[in-house]
Amino acid sequence: MSKVWILVLGIAVVCLSFIGLRDMAVFENKGDQPYPDSVLFHNAPVLSPVEALGTFQLEKGFRIELVASEPLIHDPIAMDFDTRGRIWVAEMQGYMPDIEGQGEDQPTGRIVILEDQDGDGSMDTSKVFLDGLVLPRVVTIARGGILYAAPPNLWFVENIDDRPGKKILIDSAYAVGGNVEHQPNGMMRGLDNWFYNAKSSDRYRFQNGEWVKEDTEFRGQWGITQDNYGRLYYNTNSNQLRGDLVPPNMMGRNPYFTPEVSVNREIAQDQRVYPIRPTPGVNRGYKEETLDSQQKLVHFTAAGGPVIYRGDQFPSAYQGNAFVSEPSANLIKRNIIKENGPYVEAVQAYEGKEFLASLDERFRPVNLYNGPDGCLYVVDMYRGIIQHKTYLTDYLKSQIRHRKLEEPIGMGRIYRIVYEGSWFDQLMGSPSDQPKPALEKASDEELVSYLSHPNGWWRDQAQRLLVERNHQSIVPALREVLQGDHTLAKIHALWTLEGMGMTDPDMIREAMAAEDPKVVATAIRVAERNARDETAAAILDIYETVADRQDPLIQLQLALSLGEFMDIDSTRVMDRLQAMAIKQGEDPLMQEALVSSVAGKEDQLLDALEQSSVELPALTAFLNEALANAALKNQLKGKALTQEEEAQFVLGKTLYEETCAGCHQENGEGLTPIAPPLAGSEWVTGPDSRLISIVLHGLKGPVSVRGKVYQEPEVQPVMPGLKDNPDYTNEKLAAILTYIRNAWVNEAEAVDPATVKAIRENTLERDEPFTAQELIP
Repeated sequence: MSKVWILVLGIAVVCLSFIGLRDMAVFENKGDQPYPDSVLFHNAPVLSPVEALGTFQLEKGFRIELVASEPLIHDPIAMDFDTRGRIWVAEMQGYMPDIEGQGEDQPTGRIVILEDQDGDGSMDTSKVFLDGLVLPRVVTIARGGILYAAPPNLWFVENIDDRPGKKILIDSAYAVGGNVEHQPNGMMRGLDNWFYNAKSSDRYRFQNGEWVKEDTEFRGQWGITQDNYGRLYYNTNSNQLRGDLVPPNMMGRNPYFTPEVSVNREIAQDQRVYPIRPTPGVNRGYKEETLDSQQKLVHFTAAGGPVIYRGDQFPSAYQGNAFVSEPSANLIKRNIIKENGPYVEAVQAYEGKEFLASLDERFRPVNLYNGPDGCLYVVDMYRGIIQHKTYLTDYLKSQIRHRKLEEPIGMGRIYRIVYEGSWFDQLMGSPSDQPKPALEKASDEELVSYLSHPNGWWRDQAQRLLVERNHQSIVPALREVLQGDHTLAKIHALWTLEGMGMTDPDMIREAMAAEDPKVVATAIRVAERNARDETAAAILDIYETVADRQDPLIQLQLALSLGEFMDIDSTRVMDRLQAMAIKQGEDPLMQEALVSSVAGKEDQLLDALEQSSVELPALTAFLNEALANAALKNQLKGKALTQEEEAQFVLGKTLYEETCAGCHQENGEGLTPIAPPLAGSEWVTGPDSRLISIVLHGLKGPVSVRGKVYQEPEVQPVMPGLKDNPDYTNEKLAAILTYIRNAWVNEAEAVDPATVKAIRENTLERDEPFTAQELIP
């Protein structure tokens, strides 16, 4: 076809699109929403999917398309694509059926399969794979079936012609305790072949013919994602993007040191949001700083599932951007990720506006995903009530009733965001015009070629399938990839070989000869797999070949990985770590890496630093802190409780895990940026009347714990009270407080339910949280 004909056809396509001859229901909002602003803002009418499309304002050059809606799906909260491009959806139909949450325990949840049968990009059929589930919260494709979670269990189920086959219980305590908002979710297969979760300190993997569970760092609240190099990102409700600057499980090697820079780092410091409609229906809308003068949300309060864009349909400037949903403000935020060596930060892409925002209050984007077509997919729960009953304030209850947000329920949509681009991009057709994937039919050689695909979804699936097939005949082809010049293909090839158990020293040596520091750092990390076999000494020799490369990514990973080889040759490892400490010990990330790797040998590193002429006060302080914590935690205290108080303690532990551990953690050490520690807290072991007042009415503002002042952004500005929740009787609150006053290192008198009752009655008229100053004049 000549260039002239291409030009003519291109102009024709553009013209046709202008006059609306498109198959898809596509809108860029131009003020043609189906209802006047006053109706949308005050009455929150229920909109049809087509009407809802007219309420979006989207960045120029993009359009939004409807992929699926009710009746094909109901209350969707999570999804995953299979190798055929079909969408598997977890439906949480039992979530908040009414303002009291009555009926949440009913088995109404489902896992369904959506399929586009005519190739137009819109789902045509919905097939039920599993039903009768109570609040399912995870669905992930794996090993010829799915992983799904319905509390408290995590299951693997074989897929046999779209019918459930063999069912294997992986974890009977996947989601124990906590309410719906504070249970594990978002399961995602990481680049390192482990499955990670938000709101969880567990990870999972299929090894040696069985599913295994392993401890990992606690991450986030709702949703989890990764970038092209396997860095994990997550968030909390009011902190849109946090993440780990180091690989998983690297900072947990020293149990007596708590890192502050390397994990759970605030990647995005700017929490402002810019809704295009008033948003009075947020849980703490009564607080002066929550809404602006136009009744619009000012900062994130319900950040949903984030995603790092790794597709190939958006322009290159969007590659690696972080998109975060905010269902309370009916919008999706775009952040630009900036790297500086091993350090990462996110800045908002726009000032005063969003990538996508809706005028429809019922638009509730709860999760975002990369698609096989390179587009961005949005899971919209589409409902009025998004806040769970446990923390529902009287203010929000009034909003819900006044504006009739309680009904209807059982709706839901999935959207696709598409870059329209230039006329040439339009000439090439919609992403829905591209062939659907059929990776399950691909040969091993084809899968290896997909490791260099420009879309991260294809690379991830190719790696997964190669690992699951585990055909040793494909190893030479994977080794050939390491000789090429495609950085991402090399990284995926390394992790594919790791997943297949093929990490021999020759392969590691080849990979470490790469010029790209990210490939070298990956090879260093992959080689940790050899730390427990006969090749460990050879790996240490290979590590020495890159020890003088001064790139900070390589140096940091080397400091982290050497700790795995401490039992092999502690003298050699400590000599290298001591040399790194003297040269690079001023860097905060290197400091934490060193303290983690020298666990149990902190005194040796301190001696080496003392003998050198280099002064490193911060590193020295961290090492001394670890030694002091080790001594402190070895001081066990006996708990003097009566038999009745012991029963209170046992009940309180269960209730604490359901209600409080999501913020204060099971070890009582608190969680940045949510809550301060309870272990060793004078607020816990002090007068019980003070503690009861806090649990009943909440606490706002800064608070000093163990000599440190906790305030925004390190913790939430308000801890909500439980006085208005009928589930928490005086007896239950007393049990919770008895538990925390005697758990961990705490030791104090049990709390009497009668005391709780008296304080509740004496403060019945109070309608706002206490401040620390009020409780300690």
